[in-house]
Amino acid sequence: MIKSRMQNACIVIVTGFALWLASAEDSNAELLRTGGTGSTVETLRRLGVAFTKIEPGTRIEVVAGLGSSGGIAAVAAGAIDFSISGRPLGAADDQALKASVIARTPFGLASSHPNPGDVRSVDVADLFGSATAVWADGKPVRPVLRPKSDSDSLLLVRLFPKLAASLEKLRQRAEVPVAATDQDNATVAEQLAGSLTGMTLAQLQTENRQLHWVSVDGVMPTLQNLENGAYPHGKDIYLVVSSRATPALDRFRAFLGSSEGQKVLRENGSLPVQP
Repeated sequence: MIKSRMQNACIVIVTGFALWLASAEDSNAELLRTGGTGSTVETLRRLGVAFTKIEPGTRIEVVAGLGSSGGIAAVAAGAIDFSISGRPLGAADDQALKASVIARTPFGLASSHPNPGDVRSVDVADLFGSATAVWADGKPVRPVLRPKSDSDSLLLVRLFPKLAASLEKLRQRAEVPVAATDQDNATVAEQLAGSLTGMTLAQLQTENRQLHWVSVDGVMPTLQNLENGAYPHGKDIYLVVSSRATPALDRFRAFLGSSEGQKVLRENGSLPVQP
């Protein structure tokens, strides 16, 4: 707990200094500071560009590398104005904060294998957990893990039966890579032959990752399939704010609910949800 608090404090200090430098460079623009889950960083940048076109006097500064928990801690400390989180607020977070779902993006299994094929939901645990698992062409499946407390690790366990036990076994194997961030996860998966990992459509699409989807129960993780219910596995994206609301933040929240804001979300792999 002490180590976690120290890490959060360091994040806030570094973030605050970086944002002070950024604001000093453009003192005429009203600045909204944000950051959070890595899977939507590029989406957030594109939302910022679209918002500034409508509100030319307001600029959105996106700080990369915070992650969901770091972003939430930075909002609580006043270092940023809002964050985008891949998880809801928990008991350890500042209870004065408020979180609301603003989007939902397909969450699927991705691989560097050019033709990973299909897997049944009930077989996902074996695909991850078996040391002898292979793709249809006989090449070995090589999983990439995330930290145990990461929102994507927790989501995988919720979505697929018996996967928790398989992931625990994987964590005992020294050769299995563990990627700390969403970007690290995608990069390792791209570079590892026959890789298997979980990720969102929003990240794969906006970052142009050289990865291929594994269909689940014969269905691909597309936006259309998520929207029509054919693909049930999605990840909620949360907007986290404090009580220190500003007119600029209120305008941005209104933008998210507008037709233009929803268009940007859809174009970047997320279904909009009214904030």
